[in-house]
Amino acid sequence: MDLRVVSRRVGIAAAVVTVVALVAPYAVITGPEYTSQLAAYYASGVVGWGGIALFALLSAVVIASVERGNVDPGTLAGVAVVLGLATTASAASWALAVEPSPVFRDHLWLVWHARAVVALSVPVPLAAAVYARELLS
Repeated sequence: MDLRVVSRRVGIAAAVVTVVALVAPYAVITGPEYTSQLAAYYASGVVGWGGIALFALLSAVVIASVERGNVDPGTLAGVAVVLGLATTASAASWALAVEPSPVFRDHLWLVWHARAVVALSVPVPLAAAVYARELLS
């Protein structure tokens, strides 16, 4: 088993899964009465959901393009680690800033959604760090 290949795939997959989990309430919760509540839910935190999605997708792109040879692989591997950490840190700040609203009463799973996004984002910097270590050693 090549740890470099596995960590690369895990990092990309974890970043994509983080974004999919992040936007899941938009696909599941419908109704005009929830529109403003979901908007407030996603706007919580320092960077909101847009920052989390941006950092996660950038992490996936950077991890995927490390071995393309356009930029020094060591530099890109380091950037991937930093972007992974930014993804998890922004997800954690968002989860801490979310305030319950009436939408939580009707959709109890939403109480755990922000924490699940944080948990799903944790493998991104870990896989990027393992990938960087394997690339540089």
